[in-house]
Amino acid sequence: MGFRDVMRRWFGASDEVDPDEPTEVGIVHITRGPVALTLLREAGFDAVGHDAYNIVSEVASGYRILVPHHQAEAAVDKLDEILNGDDQSHG
Repeated sequence: MGFRDVMRRWFGASDEVDPDEPTEVGIVHITRGPVALTLLREAGFDAVGHDAYNIVSEVASGYRILVPHHQAEAAVDKLDEILNGDDQSHG
């Protein structure tokens, strides 16, 4: 049994995952975050986002994007598509 297993058992962690639990799919540059979020929503994802702050400088430096766990894998692919300019539907 590894260290991680011991800690999971000690803290009572479960292997079950709530499919609706918000999961981070990426942190993008703060200027691209709202647009990426809008495109994810238009593609049918239940995406939400908010500024990610640098704790040292206390300045928003990124935009954190989350989706329900059951949408995470497909959302990561779509976000990569959006960020790499492969999304031709808007431009």
